[in-house]
Formats: sequence, C-alpha cells, structure tokens
Amino acid sequence: ETVFVSKSRVGDFRLRYMTPKGEIEFSGHPTIAAFHVLVEEGLVEVVNEVTLFNLETNSGLLPVEIVKNVATGVHEVQITHTQPEFLASYDPKDYAKALGLSLADIMSPHPVETVSTGTPYLMIPLSSQKSLDSISPDWQSLVELCEKGNFVGLCVFTRDVREPTSDAQARVFIPALGVPEDPVSGAPAGCLGSYMIRHGLMAPTYPVTSIVIEQGHYMERPGKVFVEVKGDTEGIEQVKVSGVGVTVMKGTLYV
Repeated sequence: ETVFVSKSRVGDFRLRYMTPKGEIEFSGHPTIAAFHVLVEEGLVEVVNEVTLFNLETNSGLLPVEIVKNVATGVHEVQITHTQPEFLASYDPKDYAKALGLSLADIMSPHPVETVSTGTPYLMIPLSSQKSLDSISPDWQSLVELCEKGNFVGLCVFTRDVREPTSDAQARVFIPALGVPEDPVSGAPAGCLGSYMIRHGLMAPTYPVTSIVIEQGHYMERPGKVFVEVKGDTEGIEQVKVSGVGVTVMKGTLYV
C-alpha cells in the first residue's frame, strides 16, 4: 500500500491510500507511517506530549493524536476510527476451504463476520496458532469471496499468542487489491478489537479495554498493533488504534 499526503480544506492533511489494484477509503498502518515521516521531516510540530490533528480521508474526517514519549523521544501515532459496524455473517465452510483449513480449525461458536471501523474486513476466528500456521490460501477463491461479500480483505486470527503480553495473533489477506498478505495492519486491527469485545473474546475493562495484536511473523516482519475499545458487548462507543513507525528506506520520486 502507498499513501499520498496533501493539503486539506477541511482538516490538517488529506491522505489517499492506494493498492496495486486501486484506491481504498482508509488504511491504518500507512497513516501511522505518514505521520511518522511528517514528524521525522519536521513538517509538523509536536510541542506537547499529545498533539491533535484532523485527518481528511475518503471515509471521513478522523482525529489523529501524536503522543510523545518524553523519556525516549519516540512518537506514537493514535488514530480514532469510525464507530464499528457489524455487518453480514457467513457460513464458515467456504472460507475454511479457501484458506486450506478444515471446519474444525474455525473457533465455534463465534461468527465469521464482516466488521467495519472505516473499511470492511471479514473476521475469521481460529482455534489455535497451529491452525494459523496451516493456512494455505486458494487465492482465486479468496478474491471471489471478497468481491462477493463486498469486503476489502480477511483478518484471520487466534487468541493463541506468541508473547504473554499479547491478546491476539492475526494474519491479514487482501488479494482482491493485489496484496496477498499484509505484514501489519491498522484498519483490520480496529475491526478485530471491536469483534473481540462484541463477541466476548475479551472481558471489557473500564473506561477502555486495551488490546495488543501480533502480526507479521509469517512474513518475517513482526510487529504489534495497539487497540483501545471503549464499550462492551452491548455497544461500542469508540475505537482507537495506535503504533510506532520505523524508517526502513528513503528515496526520491520525480514527477
């Protein structure tokens, strides 16, 4: 995915998100990367411990906070997502087959369900890390299922984690947009955190529930996404997703 930053008439910046096959309304980790670069290049001024920006996207105006760790100097980017929508549920049989899994790998009785906090993703709960390891996608079938269900991609996850401080481990597949597997994903993380609270996979704490999601181990690009969910099984009021960017490459594009 590639993010383009420009001026905005209604916010501080406008971001547009592109995949190899087209534009999407919102994506979390390119947003974190964009603000990381804006801070690193001195294009935004972070004076206080928390600095608020209003971000224009195709899914609406979103608040973004830059949280400065005074001790380390690291800037964490926190994005407030749109309020979650719990959309359609599906028969898990077709999805198990397309992922090269058996029906027993999918964790019953939790639904295979589309959730959107700005961009719709299908949530597929698995029973174990072994099941997550065993995924062998039929890419054409996954593309057809994404197009039929009108969601961007699949977030396949388990509560079986690698580190004791984590709450879930996920793999995200977006083949219909030319991204077979995504290393670390912000938008699906907001959907996943909402799903976990809604369906009782985590007991809510007040005022917010903090959720840590592992991703990227299968691509040798491990990372973590931090999600805060305000609400419970009866209703979710707010979802925030945060992370820290790291510069791995620089270049110049001539247009």
